[in-house]
Amino acid sequence: MKHLRSVSLLILSLVILPFAVNAQVKPAQRFLDTEVHLLLGGSYVTNNYKSVYSEISDLNNSMGFAWGLGMGARFNISSFISLGTELNYLHNTGKMDMAVTADGKPYVSNVFIKNSYSSFNVPVYIRFNFDLANGVRWNVDGGFYLDFGTGGSQKTTTYNASVNDLGQLITDISYQKTGYYDDDKAFLNSYHKFDSGLHIATGLTFVNKITLGLRSQFGLRNAANSEGIVKPSSHNIHLFGTVGYIF
Repeated sequence: MKHLRSVSLLILSLVILPFAVNAQVKPAQRFLDTEVHLLLGGSYVTNNYKSVYSEISDLNNSMGFAWGLGMGARFNISSFISLGTELNYLHNTGKMDMAVTADGKPYVSNVFIKNSYSSFNVPVYIRFNFDLANGVRWNVDGGFYLDFGTGGSQKTTTYNASVNDLGQLITDISYQKTGYYDDDKAFLNSYHKFDSGLHIATGLTFVNKITLGLRSQFGLRNAANSEGIVKPSSHNIHLFGTVGYIF
């Protein structure tokens, strides 16, 4: 994640620098902009399970659908640069499945996990604005975010298959539902309620009213909450498209 942060900051700097050097900074038309917006996209939680659990022979971790609603405020220092913050409610989902085996033992388990969780997400960023045409502005945002979990659940379905002493195949299915945040009964680990990381976004503003944008967030803290001897590592990633209205 350190390399990802460095590369992201380098790309952001290279994009902004040519415009910043040539920009003609003018006074802002107004000091404060307020906005409401809708977010649609996906959430993904990385993990290193295969590295720390030798029993996991196969692992599939997929991005889940996510949506959110929020409001934001930007303080315009000039026509070129602003300071912004937001308060967003996010609802995220995710799926993971794995095959668990043990050397020398005649059984295998397939585990299917569905996560559903919500949080309040607060980005704080610097915005650089560029006039593309009459009534059209392009913005590039860079900063950090704070995320506070409000609730969620983890549903685990486990299929066990084994061979008994008579050579017969025996199957068994079990179900478990736990909390998503800070629950020691979760499979392998639950997740911490608090997260923080890098926030990068870009978008277009039309006639100073309608906004369309893309944003990404990369968690820098280990989100995995494990009570055992083995300490897995997980990081949150959010990717969203946004549409908003400026008052």
